[in-house]
Amino acid sequence: MIKLPFKIPAIVKFILLFLVIAVAAGAGWFFALNPGRAVFEFLGYRMEVPFVVGIGLLIVATFTLFLLIWAGYMAVTSPEKFRNFLARRRTEQGYDALERALIASAAGDGETAVRQAARADTLLERPALSRLLAARAAEAAGNLEGAETHYEALLEDNKTRVVARRGLAQLAHARGDHTATIEHAEDAFARAKGAKWAFEALFDAQIAQFKWEDALSTLNEAERRRQLPADLLRRRRTVVMTAAALACEDEDPARARDLAEAATRAEPGFAPAATLASRLLFAAKRYKRAADVLEAGWQAQPHPALARAYRDLRKSDNRAKRAERMRSLAAAHPDHRESQLILAEIALDDGDSAIARKHLEPHLEAETPSARVFAMAARLARLEDKDEQARRWMTRAAHASGEADWSDMDAEGRPFPYTPEDWQRMVYVFGDEGRLIHPRHERFEIAAGAVPETALLEAPRPRPATGGVTPGHGRSYFTAPRQPDDPGIDADSDDDDAGRAA
Repeated sequence: MIKLPFKIPAIVKFILLFLVIAVAAGAGWFFALNPGRAVFEFLGYRMEVPFVVGIGLLIVATFTLFLLIWAGYMAVTSPEKFRNFLARRRTEQGYDALERALIASAAGDGETAVRQAARADTLLERPALSRLLAARAAEAAGNLEGAETHYEALLEDNKTRVVARRGLAQLAHARGDHTATIEHAEDAFARAKGAKWAFEALFDAQIAQFKWEDALSTLNEAERRRQLPADLLRRRRTVVMTAAALACEDEDPARARDLAEAATRAEPGFAPAATLASRLLFAAKRYKRAADVLEAGWQAQPHPALARAYRDLRKSDNRAKRAERMRSLAAAHPDHRESQLILAEIALDDGDSAIARKHLEPHLEAETPSARVFAMAARLARLEDKDEQARRWMTRAAHASGEADWSDMDAEGRPFPYTPEDWQRMVYVFGDEGRLIHPRHERFEIAAGAVPETALLEAPRPRPATGGVTPGHGRSYFTAPRQPDDPGIDADSDDDDAGRAA
């Protein structure tokens, strides 16, 4: 039946039917009034019939000829049509099996997924699709070795090479094989420029193996492809460059210095980069540039470690010159908490209680003053000969929350003594959240180090608290004293030592 591209209204259909009936009736009336006769002669035979009968015979003969032609056509084409029918049916059954396998795989029914994947592989002549499905089904069934075998087979076809690399990278990551993860993700990263997963897998594996220079190259390529937001990429690059500078500091100081300076240009307020760059620049006798890096970092984001590095930049300065330099640093960001605590510390060193109180009191009136602020208040009270008040402040300091002791340094006097694992974490904490961490403070390492080993061995084991005690590195910190932050940028007085001991 011919399907018209438009819909015929019912009234038009009725009119057409009426016209057909009228024409047929008119033809019948015409032939009835004019019967006539039809004569057929063939090979000496003569046949004479009424005209209407002749027309009927002609129609029957035409229809019979059409049936014979159609029968011949069907006899010739039926085998091919039958084969096509079987192929279509086989394909439909294959896609049904494929659908069931995908649904079972998504539902976590690994046994059904594997069975239906094998059926689809038998019915469909699409090896790439069936192999991919078989690999996913094997993963759903927990057969990781079988899944890896199927993915490796997919590597032979360029069309499925990237998806095979993704599957193999996921399997390698699941078993903790970072070397294999890098191999697969690197190949996919080079082939598929829009595959963000390849960048993430490659970068994460490089960070996990502390391959800072390789991770930096990966970030640079990700920037060209615009696979990360600009601010997130900039912060991650800053951390990676700082970690890379620390890693190559002993072997290639010039390269380390360039990396550290690049990190400060990308993120001036990142204190670990600024302190490292200033130290390396100072070692290269670029004193002015070392000071500029610290000042730029302070203007971007004041930090206690920057203040300490700036104070100790010139070892030959006397106390008055150091104080003057610190006042100029605080003036660059006068309303910030660290600037005010610097000025309060200088006033305490100079014995000027009025200025010290002016800068310290707003922080004592805060909701939750830290142990560092209470220790400075104790110094102020002792400066004013208020020993009883000083003892009360020190008692509150002992029970207040401690700040991260950013003056915590390694054996060579360098700040931020992070382990490679700490830098690995910093890549994501600072890179993704913009938050600076102090892992040693979070792990209570400073507080644990303040407790003599004999005390830890001889002290009776505390009873479990209601909320439980979290152990760390094999020792309990349940009875470890709080470690307040260093009370200021100059730790020469007895009050400072008392504050740290509290």
